[in-house]
Amino acid sequence: MLTAKAVKRKHEARLMRIPGVVGVGITQKEGKDCICVYVKDDNPKILAAVPRTLEEIPVEIVVSGGFTIR
Repeated sequence: MLTAKAVKRKHEARLMRIPGVVGVGITQKEGKDCICVYVKDDNPKILAAVPRTLEEIPVEIVVSGGFTIR
């Protein structure tokens, strides 16, 4: 099984092409690594487009709004 870091690297470009996805990272949930997908809002179309797992690594969706570079 690939690490969360390797899975993120493999799928990040595809995830970022989903309209409404503003970022992808790695976090921990219940002591285990997971992929964190940041979305601009809780639009059902956005949420439905994001997979719940990637190569056996759980995916957590976080509604973060947009990001700006300062």
